[in-house]
Amino acid sequence: MSIRGACGVVIAAAAVMTLGALPGREHAVVGDAASRIERLEADVAAHPGDLALRTDLVQAYLDGRSPGLAWSVLEEAPAWQRVQPAAQHLAARVLIEQGDARGALALERDVLASCGDEPSANAAEGGCTVWLMVSATRRASILNELVQDGVDDAIAHPEASLVAYHKATHEARLAVVE
Repeated sequence: MSIRGACGVVIAAAAVMTLGALPGREHAVVGDAASRIERLEADVAAHPGDLALRTDLVQAYLDGRSPGLAWSVLEEAPAWQRVQPAAQHLAARVLIEQGDARGALALERDVLASCGDEPSANAAEGGCTVWLMVSATRRASILNELVQDGVDDAIAHPEASLVAYHKATHEARLAVVE
């Protein structure tokens, strides 16, 4: 075999390997959660005023690694839903997934400011539950460490994120509620 023939074989093999690595068919944007998401999308379309359904859909999109779709669901929410602490807390998670720690920290601070010191009576409608207050407090402290360390995209900088997490969670505080 000549040099020219050998080069042709190598180029042909490289082309086959390259083309073979390309996806051969379409894949679902949200992976295995497609049927659940489809049902939730229909439910939100039928009941746009139901914040619990909307947050379930946002959570499903996040679980399916589609933060852009999750953000669009939050953006399409009625104004009264977007300002609810539970919706803002979920929006902060979306921003974290999108690499915006500063924006997420600002939202978590808004959640904590609107919640105050006590859980609210309207917790079922997106208000402040004890879980929400604890989660927002913890997330805000981690995000604060990230921002102070100059890290805006926690996913792109896993080592810095781990350091910030350890700084923010190196001690746990317990409170007795009577």
